[in-house]
Amino acid sequence: MPHLPAPLPANEQERIRSLEHLGILDSAPEPGFDDIVLLATSLCDVPIALVSLVDNERQWFKACIGLDVRETHRDLAFCAHAILAPEEVLVVEDATRDPRFEHSALVLGPPYIRFYAGAPICDDRGFALGTVCVIDTRARTLTVVQHNALLALARQTACLLQLRRLSEQREQHAQHLESELAQAQLLGRQAEQFMHHAKRVSSLGMVAASIAHDFNNLLQALSASLQMIRLRARRPADVERFSDAGLQAVDQGRLLVNHLLTSVRHDSPNLMCIDVNERLESMRDVLLRTATDNIELSLDLAAPGTGVLCEEAQLSAAVINLLANSRDALGGKGRVHISSRLVNIEQDEVLAAGNYLLLSVADNGPGMPDDLASKVFEPFFTTKCAGKGTGLGLSQVLEFAQRAGGTVKVQTTLGVGTTMNLYLRALGRIDSHLHLD
Repeated sequence: MPHLPAPLPANEQERIRSLEHLGILDSAPEPGFDDIVLLATSLCDVPIALVSLVDNERQWFKACIGLDVRETHRDLAFCAHAILAPEEVLVVEDATRDPRFEHSALVLGPPYIRFYAGAPICDDRGFALGTVCVIDTRARTLTVVQHNALLALARQTACLLQLRRLSEQREQHAQHLESELAQAQLLGRQAEQFMHHAKRVSSLGMVAASIAHDFNNLLQALSASLQMIRLRARRPADVERFSDAGLQAVDQGRLLVNHLLTSVRHDSPNLMCIDVNERLESMRDVLLRTATDNIELSLDLAAPGTGVLCEEAQLSAAVINLLANSRDALGGKGRVHISSRLVNIEQDEVLAAGNYLLLSVADNGPGMPDDLASKVFEPFFTTKCAGKGTGLGLSQVLEFAQRAGGTVKVQTTLGVGTTMNLYLRALGRIDSHLHLD
């Protein structure tokens, strides 16, 4: 009589899906499962023990002691019979006398199975995925202790399968997170590059707009000088003086162009230790032309020889900006006073303790309300009508002061006037003795 294979469980399709979901078939040996079969052989005193998983057409051994094969056809599997009763241990004391197995090739030939005991491995849904089984080549019985030990080992194997799946899911999740992190970092780098590019474009736009603003002030000074030259064409001494003022404006324009080129090339700023008082004295004629004839301009430079680390072009542009703002605020007639002195700051919300050159530009104009004064350093903020101002002058003055290690503070009173105070970090004396106020 030919050997008859075990019938399929009623829930076979779901059982197979659960087995495949574990992702364990054809995986490499693992110590935890190897320990299960080692304990099984010791507890049951048998030469062969298996962790056998019953697939569609085969039984595959996750762990094995005593056999040199990793799988057999399902039609020959004792375990295919064991999974039909998930809550029971299948015990075959003598396979040669059991009609289910007496004609099996595994009984009639190697490994000549006589004794078999298999405890089903059930998942959390109750599906029997395989067995922890022990095999002997001689007929025998299974003791109660051995019976209970096989059940315990089967439960332990089910836990190992679940733990293994959870570990794989955790690893997959970690890999997914790493992939998302890498993607996020890539996007972050791309965004950073984009922001850097945008900032560079914005910065160049600000610089270009600021230089256009400063050039407008210089052109006004140059225009005033040329108009005076035309009016005094028959007085050589006056022509020479006004020509010098025009040439100073042209030289200041050259410095501004160099500043623009430096910004475009991203070169290091052309910083140098400058005697601010000396620079202001050399600009006196340009300042007079910027103020125009109807503005009474006075200078009181009380900190000779004080060195400040800054760009020469930006220092000149900052002073001309402040003077032009005072001139515009006065409406063509009034007084502007430019002064400098050395001060010591001990406690300040913005400035670090130390010595500063305080450069002030004060006018007796209409002044500003507090809410307006709090906004004057914002880029593009202006109270002038369209075409009369860019709103960049004071923001550039503040940027210059900050680069020079200081800041700008405004003092204003309605009906009295406005004073812009530039605090520039003093490096020390250049060529004269200084006295702190």
